[in-house]
Amino acid sequence: MEREAEAQDNRWRTRLDAVLMHRIWGSLIFLCIVYIIFFLSFAIGDPLVRLIQTGTQMFSIWACRMLEPWPRLQSLLGEGVVGGVGGVLAFLPNVVLLFGAITLLENSGYMMRVSRLMSRIMKIMGLNGSSFAPLLLGFGCSVPAILSTRRIEARNDRLVTIAVLPMMSCAGRLPIYMMFVSALFPSRLQATVLFGIYASGVLLALCCARLLKNTLFKTAQRDSLHHMKRLRLPSLRKVGALMWSRAFMYVRKAGTFILGASIILWFLNTYPRPEEGTAPNAAAAMEHSYAGQIGHWMEPVTQVAGFDWKINSALLGAFAAKEIFVTQMGILYAVQDGDSGPAAQQTLNARLKASYTPLQGISIMMFCLIALPCIGTVTVAKREAGTWWFALAQFGGLTLLGFLTATLVYQTGLFL
Repeated sequence: MEREAEAQDNRWRTRLDAVLMHRIWGSLIFLCIVYIIFFLSFAIGDPLVRLIQTGTQMFSIWACRMLEPWPRLQSLLGEGVVGGVGGVLAFLPNVVLLFGAITLLENSGYMMRVSRLMSRIMKIMGLNGSSFAPLLLGFGCSVPAILSTRRIEARNDRLVTIAVLPMMSCAGRLPIYMMFVSALFPSRLQATVLFGIYASGVLLALCCARLLKNTLFKTAQRDSLHHMKRLRLPSLRKVGALMWSRAFMYVRKAGTFILGASIILWFLNTYPRPEEGTAPNAAAAMEHSYAGQIGHWMEPVTQVAGFDWKINSALLGAFAAKEIFVTQMGILYAVQDGDSGPAAQQTLNARLKASYTPLQGISIMMFCLIALPCIGTVTVAKREAGTWWFALAQFGGLTLLGFLTATLVYQTGLFL
């Protein structure tokens, strides 16, 4: 009986593998799964995001009332700490849900099937099947994804994979997408837009890989995929533990690194103070600040891509960590139109909707998708490639490509 049951089980696994690894049906199933993940990240994550935003607003109002006798401290807490860190923490549910879904698929053995299925596409684009796993890990974080390329035996294949990995949207970019997608697009289009952004990153990464393999990194192709493990039900305990670990890391990053960056950004947004009577409202004072001056200095160039001085100043901190872009936008819009810290009751979504068009939102998201790999990614890329030239060329090349892509998207949209 046991042998018959095992034989029956093996037959079902074989049939399932045949479907999951079918050139057409397997690809369609994978795309449907990815789309469902993005849909659920909104359906489940959005109510939790709104709950966290409500909590941070209530805390900001209470804390700023307590600090009313000290206006500078009140501004630091309301506009800097809560506006910055709170804006990043609000997207914790979306990040955890996305990471949990990827972990679930990986733990079940399904991702090994996808790697084998995608090996054909990898070969067409000049890579081998072993490059797929690091590229997939790039959806979580580029740093461990780059480290995982050590499994790729051919050095040129490894360097090409490292070079294009930052175009796979890491979890740090997700809050940026969520911020613009939820503010500028109707609910029925949000999952589709998010899916399109992620798909654009994958397509660009593969096209750039093909270009690099045909020019700078020519070499014979070798496929180093190993034997696949059996499909199995994922361990919910293991998946839950990894989701908890990811949530803890995200909160710790928000409470340390991003907190420090928020304070620095608050200083850049607040000083130098305009002379008394020269700035009629807080928005004018913001333009007079260091961040405003830098943003305005960049605006003549970046306006062709649809960026204004606020977006330019928000991009300053994105090199340190992508989440800081959301931090800066939260700080900037916490003081717009003369509002002080407690007046952040008007939601960031409403302010973004009043300031930007959907076309600008797509342009900004495309730039953030491609450009400005974070400092951690640049450092690890240098270590794995063995030279700063590679890391700096990667940073400069991706930033230039990101700006050109954003400009093309924006100008094409205006023309149409």
